[in-house]
Amino acid sequence: MPVYEYICQKCNRKFSLLQSIRASESGTKCPGCSSGEVKKIISPFSCTKSIGGSISDAMPSQGAGGGG
Repeated sequence: MPVYEYICQKCNRKFSLLQSIRASESGTKCPGCSSGEVKKIISPFSCTKSIGGSISDAMPSQGAGGGG
């Protein structure tokens, strides 16, 4: 199950919940004020290479690829 981040529109509290992919904003309540007025927010994530090498090996090199 993924972790989703929310912000309460009533008390402005940010919180995270482990929820099913099928969970919706309408069924979620703020743990601080119990309001149902919550909005899902986009949260940053990170990814690392787990077998050998370093983190810099997993990132694209500067000036490489893409463009027009």
